[in-house]
Amino acid sequence: DAVAGMSLGGKGAAAPVRVLGDAPAPPEQWIAPPVVSLPPEGQANPRYMQCSTYAIPSSGSVAQKYALPISVIVHPLNDPRPDERGTVAPVPVVNFGACGVIRCRRCRTYINPFVSFLDAGRRWRCNVCGLLNEVHADYYCSLDANGRRRDNLDRPELNHGVVEFVAPQDYMVRPPQPPCFLFVIDVSSRSVQSGMLREICAAADAALDNLPGGERTQIGFVTFDGSLHYYNLKSSLSEPQMLAVADLDEPFLPLPSDLLVNLQESKHLARSLLAKLPSLFANSIVGDSAMAPALQSACAMMQHIGGKILLFQSVMPTLTGKSSATAALRAREDTKLLGTEKESVLLMPSTDWFKTLALEVCSKNQISVDIFSCCEHYADLANLVPLCRYTNGQLWHYPNFDAARDGDSFRADLGRALTRQIGFEAVIRIRASSGIRISAFHGNHYLRGADLLALPTVDCDKAFCCDLAHEEQSITSSHILIQCALLYTTSDGERRIRVSNLNVPVTNNLADLYTALDARATMNVLIKSSIEQAQLTKITDARSRLQTACVNALKTYRIMCATPLPEQAALLPLLTLAALKNAAVRDGADVRADERSAIMMQVGSMPIFMTTSFLMPSIFAIHRLLETDGGTEVDGAVVMPASGRLSAEALEAHGVYLVDNGLCLLMWIGKNVHHQLLLDLLNLPSADRLDGAKVNLPQLQTELSIRVNRILRRIRELRPTSLPLYTVRQGGAAEARFSALLVEDRTLTTMSYGEWWQTLARQLQ
Repeated sequence: DAVAGMSLGGKGAAAPVRVLGDAPAPPEQWIAPPVVSLPPEGQANPRYMQCSTYAIPSSGSVAQKYALPISVIVHPLNDPRPDERGTVAPVPVVNFGACGVIRCRRCRTYINPFVSFLDAGRRWRCNVCGLLNEVHADYYCSLDANGRRRDNLDRPELNHGVVEFVAPQDYMVRPPQPPCFLFVIDVSSRSVQSGMLREICAAADAALDNLPGGERTQIGFVTFDGSLHYYNLKSSLSEPQMLAVADLDEPFLPLPSDLLVNLQESKHLARSLLAKLPSLFANSIVGDSAMAPALQSACAMMQHIGGKILLFQSVMPTLTGKSSATAALRAREDTKLLGTEKESVLLMPSTDWFKTLALEVCSKNQISVDIFSCCEHYADLANLVPLCRYTNGQLWHYPNFDAARDGDSFRADLGRALTRQIGFEAVIRIRASSGIRISAFHGNHYLRGADLLALPTVDCDKAFCCDLAHEEQSITSSHILIQCALLYTTSDGERRIRVSNLNVPVTNNLADLYTALDARATMNVLIKSSIEQAQLTKITDARSRLQTACVNALKTYRIMCATPLPEQAALLPLLTLAALKNAAVRDGADVRADERSAIMMQVGSMPIFMTTSFLMPSIFAIHRLLETDGGTEVDGAVVMPASGRLSAEALEAHGVYLVDNGLCLLMWIGKNVHHQLLLDLLNLPSADRLDGAKVNLPQLQTELSIRVNRILRRIRELRPTSLPLYTVRQGGAAEARFSALLVEDRTLTTMSYGEWWQTLARQLQ
């Protein structure tokens, strides 16, 4: 009912109604600072943990009226980058020693800054379940006149919102295993001809010295076309040995104990193999792919140790064995279904084989799968995505891969996948104070039991979110503690527990929920839950979910609250419209099935700053850069220019604009741009051949080039993907790709921002 009569494709602008006031302008910040409504003492830094609203309703009825998700988004391994280490403190590490990790003996909550000590410091009260716990003799300290421990400032766990505990032996099912990386590489003729094989070998060789784990790291290689090829890299050999297996029905490991080797001991053989592989298969005419048997073999190689499989695909899997008969895929994309209610069929797996392998083999044996898909045509990624989703892996999609065009992006992405901060054999549990429960998780994970996320690996680029719900009709406490505990093994072989805490106030005032709202965090949850809806039913249901949430939230505020709409709540219509126009859930036939599947997978792991950039790209006027301080350096930091409006009416035909949506960069070149600007920026007198081209911006000795290159470097530093740069000419065939990012403008199926705001206002009067 809330969206009855609200067609986003209305033909004319709605009559202006001022119930909501004027539509607020989009934020000008490139990356907006997180909303923080809590006092900082003892709270998790927003880089690790954020709430969709920094207030918890005191009753289920108030929560129901709110109509927006009450959620927590955690980004547990988002440690400071090298350029931040002077301004962002590292997570403190605590070793409790003989007394063991301090936890509530009933609800198992970890000690945190918001517990209270009683009985002269001999007992502490859990702020989740209220139980009084005895203080271990080795942990005892007397209290001061204010009831605080005298050693409080010396105890990171009592004054830091995020802390890491060294886990004792009883937190280990087995001794920490060494990091293991297994390359499973398609060497069919398409892989060779496209240059994918050559790029894999170059990127892997460049990363060998920087793989996590140091002297403990294990490595292995499997290649496949119509058969399987294993490689003996035992350190005593003078050169690698290839062992081919043609039997796909019952694939076996010819040398089970020598296929995974210590990297430091066998690095010379690994480098030799990577140097030889391109020439070894240079004349291949085999077009088949035995991907499924290769995956089975890879899992068998790693099942005793776990780790990361890196799967490289250039053609759809065509050959299977008896145990993988249902894994053969076919080109099932029907373009007539795109943009219709039946499109959801293309987003759902046609076989359970890959999901079963992910759950019953990979997750069970602590194996995570990353996929680099480089197919020329349709790859049926909807079937492959479960391998990544349920193992907390990642999917990279390079449609119609060509090394000359995509090689630099591919190498950068593979290099990051191999060298970023990573943890192994991880689980996450999120707890909340009595009266609140975790009702649902969103994103890429495997939920083991009711509330335990099982993650074979976890890295610095992955975020997770969950919804909170009332398990009691009313809450009497003044605050709710939300605690995320990540138990994992570091790449150095230490078992750690990273604990993040937020102590959120309880309110019975509905207006407080809107005042404490974080619109960007809320949209992170809404877009992920909407994608899940699209994958279960159809895309129109996902779009309706987004619309309904926005309309109901504003309608409730209009009815129940007498004050003007708070700033963050006023951003909801714009972010909702941006989500409706995003390739993840927008209607129309312009988004192919593989592209949508890949985007949905990527969004499932995105932290808040990434979903915000993806939904609401930043746009910079490059031709006006020298009129500002954008691109200059102050104390070693790059000054980012203000972001402009995402509307065609704001574009100047003599200008050049750079758009960043978090996954790629587009440079729009106006039809009347001055040739000197092109020379200063691109070292070209004309943009005639630049429509849709992927470019590497030259580093020229002009002020404009220097500044723009600084901006590009800064943007790429903060992104988990390589961010390829494409040029688009005004009026060119590729301009449609750029226009799709102008979220303020009307499209064939969706209103403009002004029309959408006025329609909402009319509905709410």
